[in-house]
Amino acid sequence: MKVSKKTKIRHRNGINATLADMPLSSRRVLFLTIARVDPKKIMERGEVFRVYASDYSELCGIDKSAAYKQLKEAAKQLQQQIIAIPREQLLPPIPRVGEPLLPWKKLEGGVRMLNVTEYCDYMDGDGYIDIAFSRQMEPYICRLEKDFTTQILLSAVRLSDTNAIRLYQYLREKISAGKVKYFDISLEDLKSDLGVADSVHYKEFKYFNNQFIKRAISKIIEKTEFNVIKMEVIKRIRRKAVEVRISYEYEEN
Repeated sequence: MKVSKKTKIRHRNGINATLADMPLSSRRVLFLTIARVDPKKIMERGEVFRVYASDYSELCGIDKSAAYKQLKEAAKQLQQQIIAIPREQLLPPIPRVGEPLLPWKKLEGGVRMLNVTEYCDYMDGDGYIDIAFSRQMEPYICRLEKDFTTQILLSAVRLSDTNAIRLYQYLREKISAGKVKYFDISLEDLKSDLGVADSVHYKEFKYFNNQFIKRAISKIIEKTEFNVIKMEVIKRIRRKAVEVRISYEYEEN
């Protein structure tokens, strides 16, 4: 698998929360697979993507024995992985040439559970996994024109800390939306977007800042294209932090 520092992956913002919460092994395999999908086109009917343990080991920066184990784990995890999409945000299947156009109407209320893969094959002795995406997954990684996140592949697969993964993906989503240097956000919304709004552990700002943000920043700067990431309080109410500015510098290839 040919990969450079410029290799990127793109996916719809609507699946970002699911991606950030996926188990590490399946998340890595999924990203290595998405890297081979042309986000401007539809994939071939029945197209199968293969990820070798040797590539997984090299690109994720782990030894081969761990790569074999994680590939096997990923095959099981991906086959069970679902994406929860609010029904009003569902995207219709992408029609192919020669197929009849199916009626589609916007739905309201509730959540649709979509399977990520049609199937996953793991070849133990040969050390590779074959993946076929489900038809429902295609609109979230193919024919992308708006509302998508661009990540650097090597950065995305080499991060292993859950909080660093969430923050990195969140920053890339903001950059993809045009916030190329900084953005301002309420502390409440930031915690919600990072999936920790209900965490008692991060209720107080000092703990959220020191144990989530600062630790995640350290790991992101160590392993990704970001050189500087800062969070500063820009608004307080009765000495309580309520709004922050997150600024950053990074190498963009």
